[in-house]
Amino acid sequence: MTFLDPLWLVLAIPLAAALWLWPPPSRILFVLRALVVALILLALAGFAIQLRSRAGVVVVVADRSLSMPPSSDATQRDVISALESKRGAESKLAVVSFGRQAHIEQADANHFSDFQQRIGDDGSNLHDGLETALSLVPRGAPGRIVVISDGRWTGCDPRAASLQAAARGVAIDYRVLARSSAADVAIERVDAPSNVSPGESFVIAAWIDSPRAQDIDVELLRGATTIAKGTHRLVSGTNRIAFRDRASSGGTLSYNVRVGPAQDDSVPENNRAKFLVGVSGPKPLLYAGSPKSRVPQLLAAGGLKIDAPPRADWTLESLSNYSAVLIENLPANDVGTPAMKTLASWVTNAGGGLMLTGGRSSYAAGGYFKSPLDPVLPVSMELRREHRKLNMAIVVAMDRSGSMAVPVNSVQTKMDLANISAVQVLDLLGPQDELGVVAVDSSAHIIADLDPIEGRNDLRSRILGVESSGGGIFIFEALSTAAKMLLTAQAQTRHIILFADAADSEEPGMYRELLEKSAQANITVSVIGLGKPTDVDADLLRDIAKRGGGRIFFTEDANELPRLFAQDTFIVARSTFIDTPSAVEPTGSIVSLTGRMFEGMPAVGGYNLSYLRDGATAAVLTRDEYHAPLVATWMAGAGRVLSYTGEMDGKDTGAIATWPETGNFFTSLARWTAGAAAPLPQDMLVTQHVDKGVCHIELQLDPERTTSPIVRLPRVTTLAGAPGGAPNVTHAEMTWRTPDELSLEIPLKSGQTYLSTVDVPGAGRVTLTPVVLPFSPELAPSEAGEGRRTLERLARATGGRERIAVADVWRDLPREKRHIPLRTYLLLAAVVLLTLEVLERRMRVFGLRR
Repeated sequence: MTFLDPLWLVLAIPLAAALWLWPPPSRILFVLRALVVALILLALAGFAIQLRSRAGVVVVVADRSLSMPPSSDATQRDVISALESKRGAESKLAVVSFGRQAHIEQADANHFSDFQQRIGDDGSNLHDGLETALSLVPRGAPGRIVVISDGRWTGCDPRAASLQAAARGVAIDYRVLARSSAADVAIERVDAPSNVSPGESFVIAAWIDSPRAQDIDVELLRGATTIAKGTHRLVSGTNRIAFRDRASSGGTLSYNVRVGPAQDDSVPENNRAKFLVGVSGPKPLLYAGSPKSRVPQLLAAGGLKIDAPPRADWTLESLSNYSAVLIENLPANDVGTPAMKTLASWVTNAGGGLMLTGGRSSYAAGGYFKSPLDPVLPVSMELRREHRKLNMAIVVAMDRSGSMAVPVNSVQTKMDLANISAVQVLDLLGPQDELGVVAVDSSAHIIADLDPIEGRNDLRSRILGVESSGGGIFIFEALSTAAKMLLTAQAQTRHIILFADAADSEEPGMYRELLEKSAQANITVSVIGLGKPTDVDADLLRDIAKRGGGRIFFTEDANELPRLFAQDTFIVARSTFIDTPSAVEPTGSIVSLTGRMFEGMPAVGGYNLSYLRDGATAAVLTRDEYHAPLVATWMAGAGRVLSYTGEMDGKDTGAIATWPETGNFFTSLARWTAGAAAPLPQDMLVTQHVDKGVCHIELQLDPERTTSPIVRLPRVTTLAGAPGGAPNVTHAEMTWRTPDELSLEIPLKSGQTYLSTVDVPGAGRVTLTPVVLPFSPELAPSEAGEGRRTLERLARATGGRERIAVADVWRDLPREKRHIPLRTYLLLAAVVLLTLEVLERRMRVFGLRR
């Protein structure tokens, strides 16, 4: 017995004195009142009894990684159900699942339905799974952890988490679920140098595990080219097969080793491994432009090594082969938004170079305004009123059908992005330009009449307030309403931007006749189709744009709409590309850029009108009324970016095409863009290797140094991306591992390329060779029983054991003293006795007097 709030007991003396001095009229009333007072006093003092109990918390840690057998999810659900059925009323059951990450499925599983969290099945972060489970066991409370796993792990060593569990008295039990690997032919590892020199021969060794002696095919590919293939006799156990290759120029070599097929292979996924080898030395420049262009030959004649593939591969792995990228008069749509995002990240974070040249399909007219490359460029592309020759009248006809209510992200719908796109057009126009907006479903709704923008303060809010209202989009209604509005326009440039769903554009009606009459009224029509070029109504939209004398754009990504609306507006304005010859003059900055002044530069035939950004340098300016930058440069993060706004090769190149110094001039610009890699000082060495799904980066210092070259902790920037997607960027500081070494660990995901740059303050920056996982570490071969031994060690360190009948874990929870408060029962007893006292006073039910 105990008291939880014993301070209240001090009231016992005054209460007893009160009873003695002012006693009730009868003995029975005295007893009843004394008992009521005593019970209330005990309740206030928190009277409780102590009992031993096994009530506590059990946390199931479920391994849901690739290495688990196919039936493991069902088995784990059955185990959790069995634990629920045996759980006591005061005990708690929690569930944690883990793969590459660990997540809480249920903090208190009254009824577990199914696994819901996305944990990334290409890893087994058992360490984080155990730490997450420990966080669910209150300190001082009885608890046990039950791990259902094959015991394989990636990332941090789980033994660190087991020490935490042991310190808190939380035992780790386990049940082994593992897929059979008896017939598994697997690539255990591939030994290859991480970096070689150009022209250097090197050996690649593939270590292959075989369950028995057998003949099997082995193939080595470099890129898509097979460089070695043959049948090898494998012995039972580990086999080493060596290949030989020679490095070419600087860059990254991509290899794949393939084994098999093997008979009855239980894990065929580990029969193929990918790895990368870096080649030090100068890297070529990637050219992206017209295959008919003479620019690659011109730069090659100037001594640059140029790679001009038919179609550029914009992956991180591919970009790591190059020192810089030159995009010549190529529309942004041909590059693609994911590629532009990757390219921008590669430039700013990995120190790549970018040179963008002008032309009628480049800069604003090519769709680079508001693109991922826009903020990287040293010039801006806004449509300034003072440089406009003619006023414009534009009517935006927007789809507001039911499909536009579909969410694009957590906060915006397709309709929201269409509204933002129409506002983008508003922001590009001048005060005297005219803008009208029509929202269309089964009829046309005029949101804003066609009038000059000046003074229309509510125009923006009215456009942003358009909402989806169901139905389809009636094309003829949209075009006819927009055309009628433009007939009253004062401007001679009259244009319709029709935004429609490429899979839901209805009722075109007599659109051909309407567009013919619109052309006679100097009205042009462009179409932006949300969807694919192969959608059911795509041909209709193409025909409208063709007959309307405008352009057709298709996109499946609604986030692209503002950029496409802006691109069409720039083209209609016709002032972003100056198509008349313009004299040019170099500034003093040309010397630091190219090493010489290049006096007597001839005129260019045309250029993309743009404006120098703050912090950028103009090396060549036009001598016309605009004094616009022809050559502009700056550092965008870690990379160099150069804008040449003229056309390098085409009808708008001008007299500069026949200038004797043209080759030297353009080669100098490209050479500056490519830059030159500056190695770290000789007393520093950066290395990296991949082990158990983690990339380990080490910075080695000279152990005989007399001073420390580290003024601040080195910072590592890592780009991680898969083909077809924009890379993720992470930043992390290295930590001291020993007095002579700093290190950093980066967990890797399957299917992604990781490109890291180490920045040592005061010493320089070095970009490492990209790395990939050969295959998911979940599929790597392991020693027989290795996973079971891992779980046994965790259990032995914490006092746990293997569980066959997992539900018995409740009986092994530690018995703990528990205080059971009796306050409620005491107060109920006091109420009963007080009732009896009242009855005795009023009715004398006991008939006794003092």
